[in-house]
Order: sequence, then C-alpha cells, then structure tokens
Amino acid sequence: MHPDSTCYLSVKKQKAYTAGEASTVKEDLDFGIFKTKSDKLITTEWFNLKTDNEKVPAHLTGTVTKIVAIGFDNDQFTKCKTVADLKRMTGYLTTNSLANFAVIRNSNDYYQRCFIIENAAGKRGLLFVTETGNGTFKIEAKTE
Repeated sequence: MHPDSTCYLSVKKQKAYTAGEASTVKEDLDFGIFKTKSDKLITTEWFNLKTDNEKVPAHLTGTVTKIVAIGFDNDQFTKCKTVADLKRMTGYLTTNSLANFAVIRNSNDYYQRCFIIENAAGKRGLLFVTETGNGTFKIEAKTE
C-alpha cells in the first residue's frame, strides 16, 4: 500500500485498492492510509471510512472497522495460526480500546508494525505492517 496511490484496504478480500478501484468495492473496504502534514512532520495513518471522516472522499465512506496499535513483533504475529490463537492475542482489548484511526508512521525512524482491528460485527483480526521502501507498506492480515 502507498498513501499516494494504492491507499484503500479490504481486510475481507485481503487486497489493496487505488481510489478509482475503491469505488467499485466500497462495501468491502475497511481502511484508508493517508498522510497528514503538520509543520515539518508528515504522519502516515490508518483511518476507517466512517461517514464523518474528513480525510475520506464522501463517496467512499460507510464502513466503521476499528483499529488500535499494539506492540507485537513479527514472531508473535507469525505464531498466530488458529482462531483460538487470534482470540487469545486480541481478547484483552475492550471495544472501547479500539479507535477509528491509528498512526503507522510519524517519523523516518519510527513506524508502528502491528494493529488489532475489529469490524462492525465484532470480528477481530491482526494487521502487520512492513515498510518496503519509498513510503510503500506491505500489509499482512489474519482474521477470524
């Protein structure tokens, strides 16, 4: 994924989309990845597509998947192999712990790698982010 091109994610379909492609699969989208500029800082963030989100074009809003950053490393993510593992690894967060957005990167030296997500039906999952260069991210997903 890249905030300036392939910026929408469908967890269900495990696929990223451009803004043009996103219009045809709007009901399957969970998140957009956007840059926010503030002074000299550029922050890259996940945003869900709730209707009052000013970062998302109005014609793409509607889904309300929630997200929260967590401190899992890649070994922990890899060890999540079953639904029981997933429930154990994500069950300690309450619904109130999850938000409509989460920071991926806020400097060249730091980015958040792992996130718990929860869709509107209460199903949970994990997203693992790996930077692949030039502001592009590989996203791996594990869901119930």
